[in-house]
Amino acid sequence: MKPLDMIGREISVDDFVVFYSNIYQVKALGKPNLMGKGYVKILLVDKSKTTKTVSKYSSDICLIDNNDVLIWKLKGGM
Repeated sequence: MKPLDMIGREISVDDFVVFYSNIYQVKALGKPNLMGKGYVKILLVDKSKTTKTVSKYSSDICLIDNNDVLIWKLKGGM
């Protein structure tokens, strides 16, 4: 079982997620508890030289469709 986001969808490595109006890419998954919630290591998509991965609880983040992130990147979101 994989960790679940705030609306109950499974999170996988390399998925894109949003946390407090920033877009992140999932780098690693922790072991979920019985409710399906656990820690997820994420890295900011629009990063600087000093950006590092951070761990967030899966119920605090929400998945974003990969195509939506691609369109955002093409529009100059980064």
